Amino acid sequence: MAAFLSHAVVTAHGNLPRLVRELEAALTEGLHERMQVPLRVAVPSSSRHAAFVSMPAVSEHLGLYINKVATLFERSATDPLPTMNGVVAAFSARTGELLAMLDGAAVTELKCAAVSALVTDFCARTDARTLAVAGTGAQARQQVLAVRAVRPIQEVRLWARNPARCGAFAAELRASLGEVVHVAACGSLDEALRGADVIGTATSSKTPLGSFEALSPSVHINCMGGHTVEAREVPLELLRTSTVIVEDLATALAEAGPVHTNAITLGQLVRRDSGPLRTSRTVFSSTGHAFLDVLTVAHVLRERELIHRTWRST
Repeated sequence: MAAFLSHAVVTAHGNLPRLVRELEAALTEGLHERMQVPLRVAVPSSSRHAAFVSMPAVSEHLGLYINKVATLFERSATDPLPTMNGVVAAFSARTGELLAMLDGAAVTELKCAAVSALVTDFCARTDARTLAVAGTGAQARQQVLAVRAVRPIQEVRLWARNPARCGAFAAELRASLGEVVHVAACGSLDEALRGADVIGTATSSKTPLGSFEALSPSVHINCMGGHTVEAREVPLELLRTSTVIVEDLATALAEAGPVHTNAITLGQLVRRDSGPLRTSRTVFSSTGHAFLDVLTVAHVLRERELIHRTWRST
């Protein structure tokens, strides 16, 4: 019987620094361009604010076929259930056998941390010291892990619309990071953003969180919250006046709008000189893409020795 890899198991076997370098190598080699990744299917609920999602992808090179199936439900502030519930089925593309089932949230969190770290490494100043994070959920936690994996962050500023949750998140980070990083819960978004070297937005807001005016001219922003053509957590003007990075251009245009027309894709990012990017304002406008899930699942299966390490591209 195929193994089920729980959230704890996926998290424990995800080596973030190694996965970042594996993503960079795969993108540099163009491995993502050789995958078959149909457009995701999202079936909206007719009775509630929810969607039922299927994200298949096949990599003959890696010998993997995966499908991430998930439910997305809008939650109130008092609802303890997660916004996303999902699993990833991983099959051998060579034999057709089911290799494993993986917790979908854990795969998504590891993938988002790795791609955020990769983009931050190419775009943020090498001496970045201050990180601002908007949000208190799983993606907010991944932003702290991601940016600290590639930059010597000494201060983390937190902001959320719910002050109690922000305070609890700050206490959690202080306990885990110790005295090497100063963690501050800010009373306003502007206070958190002012002069920050890197910013991570990780909320479910459908309207801009603020004006984003008090920004460093060389700031890098990881915009990881859900956004569509009609709704996003950062102002359109910020995207229009920044260098924008996306996972996949066609997906970004279809799901997040024409403001992404001139965006740089991940494949282009890893092949270009990062010097000019680190001195200008950059925004990673993430819409997600299944090729990243394939690479993340392959990483976890290798770490668990469920597939042979020679399957990887490097």
